[in-house]
Amino acid sequence: MKSFGNKNYYKLPQDSQYLIIMETVTESESDIFFDGDNHRLFIEGRGFDFHKFVVNHNGSADLELFGSENSLYTLLDFEEPCVIYVVSRLGSKDLILQGCVIREIMGNECSLSYSKLQLES
Repeated sequence: MKSFGNKNYYKLPQDSQYLIIMETVTESESDIFFDGDNHRLFIEGRGFDFHKFVVNHNGSADLELFGSENSLYTLLDFEEPCVIYVVSRLGSKDLILQGCVIREIMGNECSLSYSKLQLES
């Protein structure tokens, strides 16, 4: 682990060239940051590219897409919960978010809530 400012950088065990960046919220909790260059989102078996995805441990997440007309919004809903998988471009499943619903869409940024977070190791 390396630190820079309030961010901690962790190498993924599957391939040493990929990093997960953790942004410190409190001493006991950290946000989980995924860069779209190294990861994709999967919803109902369909893969989506994104710019960045920040998952907070308080049941919320912030997703930044490449455009506001993204087809991902056809699968995410304001009421019907779904499961989001975050998968590395090497194919390892790194995170599962269950019970995801959209809270707010602001152009190419989307605020989500979720009911359960599962980190894969």
